[in-house]
Amino acid sequence: MANLLLLLLLICTTPAVLSARRCSDCGSSPVPYPLSTGPDCGDQSYKIRCSNRLFFDTLNNSYPISSISPDTQTLTIEPSPFLSNTCITQDISTVGVQLNSSLPFNITSSNTIVFLNCSQSLLSSPLNCTAESLCHTYLNGTSENDGAIGACRNAPICCTFRAGGSSTSYMIRVRESGCRAYRSFVNLNPSLPVSRWPEAGMELQWVSPPEPVCTIQSDCDSDSTCGPDPNSNGGVNRCFCHSGFHWDPIAALCARDVTCQDRDGCGRDHTALIAGLTSGLSVAVVAAVIGFFVYRRQKRIKEARDRLTREREDILSSGGVKSAKLFTGKEIKKATNNFSTDRLLGAGGYGEVYYGKLDDDTVVAVKCAKLGNAKGIEQVLNEVRILCQVNHKNLVRILGCCVELEQPLLVYEYVPNGTLSDHLYLQRKLLTWDSRLSIAHATAEGLAYLHFSAVPPIYHRDVKSSNILLDDKLNAKVADFGLSRLAHTDLSHVSTCAQGTLGYLDPEYYRNYQLTDKSDVYSFGVVLLELLTSQKAIDFSRPQDDVNLAIYVQRLVEEERIMDAVDPALKVGASSVELETMKALGFLAVSCLEEKRQSRPSMKEVAEEIEYIITIAAAKQ
Repeated sequence: MANLLLLLLLICTTPAVLSARRCSDCGSSPVPYPLSTGPDCGDQSYKIRCSNRLFFDTLNNSYPISSISPDTQTLTIEPSPFLSNTCITQDISTVGVQLNSSLPFNITSSNTIVFLNCSQSLLSSPLNCTAESLCHTYLNGTSENDGAIGACRNAPICCTFRAGGSSTSYMIRVRESGCRAYRSFVNLNPSLPVSRWPEAGMELQWVSPPEPVCTIQSDCDSDSTCGPDPNSNGGVNRCFCHSGFHWDPIAALCARDVTCQDRDGCGRDHTALIAGLTSGLSVAVVAAVIGFFVYRRQKRIKEARDRLTREREDILSSGGVKSAKLFTGKEIKKATNNFSTDRLLGAGGYGEVYYGKLDDDTVVAVKCAKLGNAKGIEQVLNEVRILCQVNHKNLVRILGCCVELEQPLLVYEYVPNGTLSDHLYLQRKLLTWDSRLSIAHATAEGLAYLHFSAVPPIYHRDVKSSNILLDDKLNAKVADFGLSRLAHTDLSHVSTCAQGTLGYLDPEYYRNYQLTDKSDVYSFGVVLLELLTSQKAIDFSRPQDDVNLAIYVQRLVEEERIMDAVDPALKVGASSVELETMKALGFLAVSCLEEKRQSRPSMKEVAEEIEYIITIAAAKQ
């Protein structure tokens, strides 16, 4: 009887052999799925390293892993030690912690970062560098026997901030011109004395892994089928769960769906089976054990979901974001008719946009990140944070968001007339020259507001014609802030690799990864060329040397043939004054495309120049 009970418990609590194979322990440290220490286990996008103990490799450094929590999908790394008897961390030579933003790991908002030994310039940053900052509490409450902390007390400027969120989720910077040392504390309770603070550590969270990769059916277990991944660009197959099962990324298996239509009949077969095998007492024991495991597992799943929701809400509230309404999933599903396909307005690589109508008859657009797409989720959350901090007539207006669903949603005003790209290339409606100048001016004003009036300044980073919306009066509104970054003085606001759209991307940004407002100026210069020529930024139907619109027009300017680039339809019936303004806009566009960013005008100067061109065009009569 005892052996039978043990066998039954093992059957109930041990998963079958999985295609999602967990890696072997690293010494005494378990390596839960999807983390991978080798090519034949875990998920290869979730690589860590085993060398006597576990290490997490960043772009430029390696940090020991002190703990891993598969239930919350988090791991904690040990921060870099101090150089001997200095207030400088060893990773200053590699500019601190730099995660690869293309991988499924990010720094969570559970971290409180204490920056130490900071330069005078940090006093004007959005960091908390006041005397009441937690960094001073840390310094004053730490033992004088700590040589590094003693050295830090002699460098009085220190700052504190809460990590996590779109602009700080991949990097913690230390450098000579900023702060030279840091410490991170996970889930810090600031009301406790420093002696009771947790050990220094930095929490990273990984995105739920997709189904495991397979080559043939035998790579999958009996509850899944090897098939092509619709979210990949081809060539990738995954083990997709059969009907009646769903992928459980924490347990790394296809779990059976829990459904029961018959209230009285649920579980009857299992009870009968157990009753036939054991006595009444054995049934009670087994049922209690199974119930305990089911309860504990459901509790872990709920805690993980609640934690994710809280973290997303923390992202939205960081930096003083208060204006976004938090919609419930029920409200959004009702507004979009449960995301009906006939409500779909458009789709991109990271998500989809749906038409919706709220209970008060407000018409909205709902941007929805793709399930399981970490970059899409990050971009939607980032867009909410950015739009909650700005208010300008030429920027799309946010109404709220929903973070309780697995994929976060952004709700913003519905702009009914499509994008500038639609009008230029899809609908083929001829926009008049006056309309094009008006669109150019409104867009430039919106971007100038981001650069010069927003606090801190904001770099859009993806300016293009498809991100300029037009209302029913052809008024332009800049949209899609998924890649935007806040221009903080010393926070990580530039990705480790250039992001943007081919044809619009600032070549200097692409070369040195230094993002400034002049990167937006370059992209806007390409938009001006589109307005002038009615040609796409990248078009392979043009001759090989002219595929790139910016290069094509620059060549015509060098040959003193700039008017050859102008849309012929615009020149028909145009007055001499209008032709001159077309030429003037062309030269302005080319100045925005200067190779050296110092030679480019600011967006405020561009807006003023377009306004001047409009006044000249108005005098055409």
